[in-house]
Amino acid sequence: MKHKILFPTFLLLSSCATLNDSIMLGGALGIATGVAATSAAYNKTGSNASNDELTSSAGLGIALGLITSYWIHKDIAEKRGDIYSNSPEIYFGDLPPSPFIMSPAVHKKGGK
Repeated sequence: MKHKILFPTFLLLSSCATLNDSIMLGGALGIATGVAATSAAYNKTGSNASNDELTSSAGLGIALGLITSYWIHKDIAEKRGDIYSNSPEIYFGDLPPSPFIMSPAVHKKGGK
C-alpha cells in the first residue's frame, strides 16, 4: 500500500527544467520500474529473480526511461516555444514611461 502512495507522490513532486534533469530522472525511474516489475512478477510466482534477469530488466527500463524522458522534454520545450513565439514582441521603447518611476538624481563631482 505504501508503494501505491509514495510512487505517484514522487512523480508529482519531481519536475525537470533542463534536458539533463529530465534524462537523469527518466533513467532512474526506468531502472526502478524495470527492477520493481521483474521482482513483483517473480514474487507473485513464489520464486526469486536472478541477478541476470534483474540486470536485463534494469537495462530495458533505463533505455525506455531515457527515450521517453527525451521525447516528453522535447515536446514540452516545443510547446513552450510556440507559446512564447506567438506573443507579440515588445521592446523597451514601445511602452510609455511610467509616471511612478523616478529616475535617480545624478550627482556631479563636487556635490553640486
